[in-house]
Amino acid sequence: MATMPDRPRSPAAGSPLDAEDRRRRFPWLRLLRLHHWLKNVLLGVPFLTSQAWHRPGSGLLLGLAFLSLSLIASATYVLNDLADVEHDREHRAKRHRPLASGQIGTGAALAVAALLAASGLGLALRVGVPFLATMLVYGGLTTWYTRSLKREALIDVVALAGLWTLRLVAGAAAIGVALSAWLLSFGAFLFLSLSLAKRVAELEAFGGDADRPLPGRGYARRDLPALLAFGISTGVVSVLVLALFVDSTPAQLKYLHHERLWLACPALWLWLARIWLETARGRMHHDPLVFSLRDRASWVALAAIALVWAAALSPLGP
Repeated sequence: MATMPDRPRSPAAGSPLDAEDRRRRFPWLRLLRLHHWLKNVLLGVPFLTSQAWHRPGSGLLLGLAFLSLSLIASATYVLNDLADVEHDREHRAKRHRPLASGQIGTGAALAVAALLAASGLGLALRVGVPFLATMLVYGGLTTWYTRSLKREALIDVVALAGLWTLRLVAGAAAIGVALSAWLLSFGAFLFLSLSLAKRVAELEAFGGDADRPLPGRGYARRDLPALLAFGISTGVVSVLVLALFVDSTPAQLKYLHHERLWLACPALWLWLARIWLETARGRMHHDPLVFSLRDRASWVALAAIALVWAAALSPLGP
């Protein structure tokens, strides 16, 4: 009886060959970091906290603003990778990025970055001049960060937190609402904590001697205890700001059951505590956002916060 020829076997799941194959797929999508577009959902936070869903056209403006910021952000990611390409080649995980690995050339990357930036600014102008001004500040701060600030210890994480916070400012500018000082201060401390977690994770992944500097950054492994302390303390401050807001006059005026917002405090603390525990254990992804997207416990904590916010608005209950 004739026998069938053996089929070539694919690499076993989890094998080094399989992991390398996954890293080399879709280089342009990885270069533009489309998963980072999820960060731009923050544009909608002022819309929700100001309860502006009854404002005519606000949904369309938010959609255009989201697309505008996402295109501009992808352009800045490309430029950042171009500036960091030599340092990325020394990093255990980042050396597989499309530019660092040579999958995409410098000229093509620059052309795509220019096209994305021009398209994003054109959409920003359609949203409105205040939003366009915010996008120009975002682009300027990103460029400054890429060229110099990222090499300055502590200044770099303040700049990163500022870029996150600008998303809240941009969301308010897009729909023409005033940005609450409570939301601004809460976001600033929360984003500073996440930015510090990113740096600690990069140091943990870098390894090496205690005095060996992290390439392209202003830190060495000897700085880990201080960075851990700074990051955890700023995270706790963000929870404190939220707790103080619950009993504030604006909360009492905006929410039918403002006291229910207390339940968001332990949920937020648990999420931040998990991030920092995993960071201290050396198991944090170099981007806390990516970690949270893959972490079931983070999804549960964030969903709980959303449910508590909805319950505080709901007319149901005593």
